[in-house]
Amino acid sequence: MSLCPVQPPGAERLLVFAAMRNEGAFAVEWLCWQRMLGFHALIALNDCTDRSPDLLGAFERAGWCTLVAHSPRPGQTAKQSAFRAIRGHPLLRWADWLWVCDADEFLVPLEAEDASGLLDRLGRDAEGWAIHWRCFGDGGQARWSDRPVHRTFLRAAPRAKGINVFVKTLLRDPLRWRRLTDHTPIGAAGAAEDIRDTEGRRLARLAGPDRPVRFCEAITHRHAQVNHYVIRWTDSFDLKRGTPSATAGIDRYTAGFFRSHNDNSEEDRSALRFAARFDALHAEAMALPGVRRLHHLCCMDYAARLAARAGLLPEQDPRWRHHRSEALRP
Repeated sequence: MSLCPVQPPGAERLLVFAAMRNEGAFAVEWLCWQRMLGFHALIALNDCTDRSPDLLGAFERAGWCTLVAHSPRPGQTAKQSAFRAIRGHPLLRWADWLWVCDADEFLVPLEAEDASGLLDRLGRDAEGWAIHWRCFGDGGQARWSDRPVHRTFLRAAPRAKGINVFVKTLLRDPLRWRRLTDHTPIGAAGAAEDIRDTEGRRLARLAGPDRPVRFCEAITHRHAQVNHYVIRWTDSFDLKRGTPSATAGIDRYTAGFFRSHNDNSEEDRSALRFAARFDALHAEAMALPGVRRLHHLCCMDYAARLAARAGLLPEQDPRWRHHRSEALRP
């Protein structure tokens, strides 16, 4: 397989980058969503203890993604290590536009059908488009099950609530930036920074030249939003308690974080209008060599972690037994 995807002549080259660790149970859905929007995925993996490298390797062989392995140095966060690992990667030169997001973040165009159509509405004259989060709660669902996240959680915080101030950026010509980060890049080479929100307002440099802009307080979801499934199921959030975040390197997954982010005030069904296209891609993904079995093995790994958190052996969790049966099925 060529390192850079082959595109039809004149087609826009769209790249999504994510850093992941032990996200195997959620990887198929996330990859299908990105492919549906027109992105090729560049994924940095570090120190996984589940079967996600094997699963994503099957997708890489099929041309759906490109993998980079890395391991953070002492004192370095996983995200710092991941961005360093892709510095100079050929796909950054290949890409016309780069989208950086996490495994629990789904870009949702609200009028367009894909990322290129979203750019038709936003325009291509800015250096980047900053798109606000919309944070989703657990919807009262306590126990993880192998269901698409974007169809399971349909209740979110009010649009103007402060937890939605953070932005992710659809970035033109990624190599012209000195440094990439989770939210916005740092240091445009040879030109003034021109990153705008979806209302067309230029983001101010809030934190100095060497720190990224992470948020924009004038929250807008015009044209698009980032569905941020930061809680997922209650037991999924419990797995994160007491662990350092990949970005900040500190334990932020506290009871206070859960209370502030588990806001289910408003229904939001924005992701459901993509159902038919997503289902077709999901069926295609699960039919790729090895993917169905490896998906269920990753779900076994995830169920084992949930069981251990609850003080159980894996065999005592019916979810683990179900996915073991599915993984053994011809």
